[in-house]
Amino acid sequence: MFLKLFRHDFKGLGRWMWPVMIGIGGAAVLGFINTLVLGRSARADNFDMPGSGFEKLLVTSVGLTALVFMALAMAATVIAVLLFVRFYKSMVTDEAYLTFTLPVTAGQLIGAKFLSATVWALIGGIGIFLAFCVIGSGLLVTGGADAVAFFREMAEDMGEILAENGGVVLLLLLYGITGAVRTYFQVTCAILFGASVVRKNKALAAVGMVFAVNFAVNLILSLSGVSGMMALVFGIGSEIMDIQPMLWIQIAVNVLLIAVFWWWSWRIAKKSVNIE
Repeated sequence: MFLKLFRHDFKGLGRWMWPVMIGIGGAAVLGFINTLVLGRSARADNFDMPGSGFEKLLVTSVGLTALVFMALAMAATVIAVLLFVRFYKSMVTDEAYLTFTLPVTAGQLIGAKFLSATVWALIGGIGIFLAFCVIGSGLLVTGGADAVAFFREMAEDMGEILAENGGVVLLLLLYGITGAVRTYFQVTCAILFGASVVRKNKALAAVGMVFAVNFAVNLILSLSGVSGMMALVFGIGSEIMDIQPMLWIQIAVNVLLIAVFWWWSWRIAKKSVNIE
């Protein structure tokens, strides 16, 4: 039943997400055409000569690709907003009458929605990343050997940095994952709580509670960040610039908050959600 519920939520989100993905693809095509033109212009002026082709490419690209990059950045925000709007509609509005008649527990219900939101967030993130790759490839197509060498050198430098700091990179990845999961559950929990304490203007109450919970969480995270800095000052890290102790503290706080918000969401969904 959990997999059926996941497929249902995934398809429901898909009706909102596919137009966004199509928009991302369109932005990638427009950006690719633009960089094709820019790369050809820069190559004609000799890409590797300072003060000519490179500067022209930089200045022109900032002007002509600004809207494309803004559209891609906006797409990430739109995806996040749609995930939470879909959660609100399926858990609090009239649609929730059907949701809560399903033979599943509150934990399975929240878990399926989290899994479908995670999959769509990954699809959206990959789509945006590929869009940037497509846009950048226009420079490689028309920029010539110098452009290819420039990007290859950048990739090699980045690879060396990642290889030399593998432990920190893994911790940063873990911190990012736990932070994303924590953010999801803190927002969904705030939505449920805001909708459960009022009978009218549930959307307004949910939004207000999201801001209140986010403020409280940011305060907690700032205090834990101070604790991490104290750990560095008193020598827990082996180097002055070692950020691993602070990352471990932040990861532990994220995990604790995930457990709290998961339990709170489950409790509210099980006991006291008011449906419009």
